[in-house]
Parts: sequence; structure tokens; C-alpha cells
Amino acid sequence: MMKYLLLACALLIFSITLEAQTLNAQLDPIKAQLERNGATPANVAIIQKTITNGVKDSLQANADLYNTIWKLFTNRAFEKDSGYKFLSDFNILFKTFQTTDNANASLGFSYDFSYDYANYVEKKKGRISNSFGISAKGNVAFKKSINPNDFLETKIDYRYAHFSGGVIAANDTAVFRSLNDLEDQLVIIQDMKSPAAQALWKTFGSQLNLTNQYYYAFSPKASLESNQDFSKTQFVPGIAIDLGAKAWNKHSTLAHLNVFDYPFALLRFITRADKNFTVYGSTIPTVQLSGDYVVPTKDSIRQKLAGNLSPYPRLKFETSFRTFITRVKKENIFFNADLRIYRELNAPKAIKGANLDAQTYFVMALQSTTGFYVSYANGRLPFDAKNDEVYAIGFNYKF
Repeated sequence: MMKYLLLACALLIFSITLEAQTLNAQLDPIKAQLERNGATPANVAIIQKTITNGVKDSLQANADLYNTIWKLFTNRAFEKDSGYKFLSDFNILFKTFQTTDNANASLGFSYDFSYDYANYVEKKKGRISNSFGISAKGNVAFKKSINPNDFLETKIDYRYAHFSGGVIAANDTAVFRSLNDLEDQLVIIQDMKSPAAQALWKTFGSQLNLTNQYYYAFSPKASLESNQDFSKTQFVPGIAIDLGAKAWNKHSTLAHLNVFDYPFALLRFITRADKNFTVYGSTIPTVQLSGDYVVPTKDSIRQKLAGNLSPYPRLKFETSFRTFITRVKKENIFFNADLRIYRELNAPKAIKGANLDAQTYFVMALQSTTGFYVSYANGRLPFDAKNDEVYAIGFNYKF
């Protein structure tokens, strides 16, 4: 397994150089023709350099090339070694991103790894889960000097979560009997896309009326935050509280209160992805509130401004939203958005004066079921000195 991953990484790093060398060999006949037509060696060298640099620039802007290479090697690796199935929780997005104040596009990737072990206990008034998790996420540019959002975070946490609701609203024996009969009919159908199956699913859905679902989670955590080259690092223990709600009944008051989904409900109706104007109560944004104790370990700018690397308390607010937009042939298109706000408490005057005591970061993206991805981000993350507007395009793979 490891040899395939190492080979993939090596190929990602050196492919541009190898392609350029191949190109030079292919240019030899052209060079000879130019010289026969009277071009000087200096002029031939200029032409060759111009063509080579043009192709290299094209390769650097072609994130799809790297996605194809990466998927080829990881597929072979998993075929050979099933002992690494835990990497199915790993998502990688090869992309090019560009800021509004920098004409150069940067080739790189985002990664998001999350592994959780959870134990569920059913209670009369809901479900309780206890889980342990490890996660890592961030953005890496192959040319780190132009990385617009190089914040990396690796953390471990324990989470206690409580879910209530999300059950069949009517405690009616006839309803349960009807649902069981529909399940029995669906089991014997081989083609779930057939008209008969679709009719049964529609009837099943109309009878399956679930109550609103609510949940909260309490999570002690510890994380390492850094920039891409680890020249700035900080250890961050803390406590997070997650809050969420789902309105499974589209006619419920809670579903109608999901104002964030109204524009997308209109898009779904206009594009005929939904036959009726329907607001999804299942896409109500989630919220996370965190209280952190930040322990800087390397930060030259903070050291210079504050004169020390003393620990400090920090609050973090994050909310996320995801909904379905439309369907293009067999492709489902989704909208994702995330807002993060960090604020240092009782920050020194020098840190406040440099506007480093608070950061706000917002990102939104369109993503297809096959992984095509377009995003826009505005703001800054911890360690960033200024706000950036970042445009990214790429392809996302879940192993």
C-alpha cells in the first residue's frame, strides 16, 4: 500500500519536470528545422523556452491531471491491500486556486480525513452516542509562497451526543403494518428504478411521517494548528458544543423556518428537480460553539508584537449548510457553505492594533456527485495577516 502512495506523491511532485523533459525531446526536430531556415542558436533557445514554459504553465493549471493520476494509484493500492480500508474516510481535492490580487494560479490540494468510532445506546426519549474521533484537514499548495489559505488542523476528540425525535409520528398499528407490507413488496423487486418500485417508494414516503429531530453534542478536544510549512504552530485544547435540528416533515413549521433553503427551493422548482416548491427542513444549518485555550509554540509575528508567546483563551463559532440544488442528467449538484469566526479574549493592545485578535472566514462551493468542485472563499484564518478572496476549481475524490 505504502509504495503506491509514495509513488503517487512522487509522481505528483515531479510530473511537470518529466513532462517538460519529454517536451524538449519532441522539440528537437523543430529546433533542427529552425536552424536549417537560418535561425540563430539564441533565437532557437528563446523559442524553445517559450513553448516549454507555456506547456508547464498549462500543466500547473490542470488539476484534473493530478486527480487522474492519484485515483489510478489509490485504486490499485486498495485492490492489493485491504488492510488500509480506514482510508475510505479520507477525502482529497486536487485543485487550482487563485486570489484576486495575484495573477498566478496555484496548483495544490485540500485534504479532509475523519475517523470515528461510535457506540449507540437507545433510550425511550432518544438515542445517545459516545464516540472517539481523529481528524485532519487543510490546504496545501505545491508552491507554498502563494498559498492563500494554508491553515492546517489535526485533532482528536471525544464526543457525547444526544438525539431526540426523528420517529414515526403516529403510534398506529395500521401504519406500521402498512409500512411492513410495502417493505415486503420492495424486497422482491430487482430493479429499484422501475415504475413499480418508484410507485411503492412514493407510497412508503407518504406514510412515513417522522417527527422533528434535535441533537446536541459535548466534545472535549485537543488539536494542533499550523500553517503549511509549520513555521507557525500552536497547541489548542478546548471544549466544543454542537447543536442541530432536522425537520423531516416538509409541512412542519420547523421546515418552513429554514429560510436558508428558500432560494434553493426556488431553483429546484424552476429546473424541475422538484415538482413543487419544497423547502427542505433536513438542511437546517448546524452550529458549533468552541471555547479554546491556545498555547502558541512557534509564531514569529506574535512574538514580535506581543513580546511573548503566552497562552490565551479564544472563542470560535462555526456554522455549516448543505443542500441539493438541481439535477443535470445523472449528476446531482449540491451547494455547501461554511462560516467560521475566531476571537481572542483579552488580546494585548499590539495584537488588537495589528487586527490579529479576530478572524472571519466564509467559503461556499458547488459540488457534483462525481466530484467536480467550484468554490469561492473570503476572509482569513488563524495565522493569516490579511483577508483574501480565493477562487478554486478542482475534482474531489473519496477513496
